[in-house]
Amino acid sequence: MIFHRRFIAATEEAIVSTTRCDVAFDCEGVNLSRIGSLELISICFSSMEVFLLDVAAKPNLSDPTILKSLKDLFESTKVKKIIHDCKKDADALYHILGIKLTNVHDTSCYHNTITCDDENKNLNYVLSYNNIDTNTVRNTSVYKTNPAFWATRPITKTMIEWASSDVDKLFHLASKQLKGVNNFQEAATEDRTFRWLSVRDMKVASTGLIVDRPGLFIGRRGANIRRVEKQTNTRICKDNYENWYVYYWDQTSLDSVKRSMAM
Repeated sequence: MIFHRRFIAATEEAIVSTTRCDVAFDCEGVNLSRIGSLELISICFSSMEVFLLDVAAKPNLSDPTILKSLKDLFESTKVKKIIHDCKKDADALYHILGIKLTNVHDTSCYHNTITCDDENKNLNYVLSYNNIDTNTVRNTSVYKTNPAFWATRPITKTMIEWASSDVDKLFHLASKQLKGVNNFQEAATEDRTFRWLSVRDMKVASTGLIVDRPGLFIGRRGANIRRVEKQTNTRICKDNYENWYVYYWDQTSLDSVKRSMAM
């Protein structure tokens, strides 16, 4: 109950604040998306206090006031939410918890704009690029032996440190990025972020997707996939189990992606 009261108080303070208020957050899951699972949400307030919400076991969200506070916070147009690559998080939040994420500073989108590079870089890469200490606990190679890593219960010390160390660096990163963009770049980043958030409104196909020649389809550092995505206005993903799925707007676009997969 102490956790509940502290979290609710922190969210209420952020929402009613008369000055600009930011929170940093990240979601973890097994194939994080509407077709996967949402296991853990880490939220860091400007006080640098980090809260971990165990969505899988639901000890926190069993209290409706916690879910309401989370929804009010993430849907607030006053509170800026800082996150690295919001696509899958926004999709999972909307379709699993009914939360429509808004007012987002996506550090991945800012990095793409600042560097004029469409390749999605992971958080540690972007932190290092900005001379910020990286998350030394983060180790994505664990997914090769345990794709369901974030579903592990009870939550391990490594999981807690990993999730916490991802969000507590985002304030510094966002501040550096805002100092490095002009008005034109800011507008371009907002447009990119809007498109990333719109993934939650797209349809998703997760069956019957076979890539005959993965290396050719992916291309050097993902260049071919990005080309197909631009041509078809889709988002192409692969989960920790090596299964492909595609976010798309219409059947014509999906069919085009399938043809590219079969080449």
